[in-house]
Amino acid sequence: MKKTAQLLSVLIALGLVGPAAAQSDPPAPSVVVASAKLEELQKQDNFVGRVVAGQSVDLQARVEGVLLEVNFIEGGAVTKGDVLFRIEKRKYAASVEGAQAALKSAQASALSAKTELDRQQKLFEKGDVPQSVLDTAKAAYDEGQASVDEAQANLKIAQIALDLTDIISPLDGRIGLSSIDAGNIVNTDSGVLATVTSVDPILVSFFVSEPVLLRERRNGSISPQGIKLATRITLADGQAYETEGKVTYVGDSVSQDTDTIELRATFSNPDGFLIPGQFVNVTLSGSDDSRVLTVPRNAVQFDKQGYFVFSVDSKDTVHRIDIEIGSQTATRTQVKSGLKDGDRVVVQGLQKIHDGLLVKPVDSQS
Repeated sequence: MKKTAQLLSVLIALGLVGPAAAQSDPPAPSVVVASAKLEELQKQDNFVGRVVAGQSVDLQARVEGVLLEVNFIEGGAVTKGDVLFRIEKRKYAASVEGAQAALKSAQASALSAKTELDRQQKLFEKGDVPQSVLDTAKAAYDEGQASVDEAQANLKIAQIALDLTDIISPLDGRIGLSSIDAGNIVNTDSGVLATVTSVDPILVSFFVSEPVLLRERRNGSISPQGIKLATRITLADGQAYETEGKVTYVGDSVSQDTDTIELRATFSNPDGFLIPGQFVNVTLSGSDDSRVLTVPRNAVQFDKQGYFVFSVDSKDTVHRIDIEIGSQTATRTQVKSGLKDGDRVVVQGLQKIHDGLLVKPVDSQS
């Protein structure tokens, strides 16, 4: 080995062997690259929210009577129009029948008065009766018509009271506990008998800071033309709820105590998985559909000249590219200038490269 080295030195000295033959070029270093690409780069903010019912109705008795039936399972689902409580009807049914009889009597009297008015009108036209007789007949007819109108109104009132003996669900949803059992007397002073709450769709209420509100107003996500904000929620067990929500309400004032404003997002909840009162983590993101050019965040470098990346061209040569950045997420950075869609940038191996270096690029798997 020593003799070989001495011989090589002699040959180099004589110019018979070049220095390159004595030592081969180092191999091109391997680097991991990823492509710049167009995508939606949305801002995300996280808040604590609470699930609230879109509608909640307290059921109360509006007529007095014995409660005959409680027709629901406490905590179960109910459908709009279901009869949930039934009050004894007999007294109210009798009132309806009495009102119907009074109406018939009034109608008969009115018919008789009409007949008499017609007869007196003919006699008056012949000059057989004076004006006063005709006026009296007209007054009797008008009184009869008023009695008919009154009887019809009384019948409607009686029918309304009869209908109110059935307490029905005003909406689809779930019903809570019943505060009273069948057999008790109920009336307008009995208070809330049960509460029905809607569950599909359901709302999530959360509060955002004033700077967040101003930011979203400036970028057009909240405007008189509509609200363009999407939400995702994470449940107490850490699992994400599968359906995305849409912000449908923005409060009309900022709380002076907390400098926050309430937002409400609507979520589809067909299985009743979400229930009022649950705490959830809310992720708020802008729903602007514009696509922007982004690169992995770990590709972006910074020095005294500003932000830059190392780009790899089609010949696998590295070039420093100065860029202007925009919004960022945890993993992506928006590039406003300097790159185009599809450009390859180095994301790993940055410490061993420089401008003009030939490299062996390996595509990123992420």
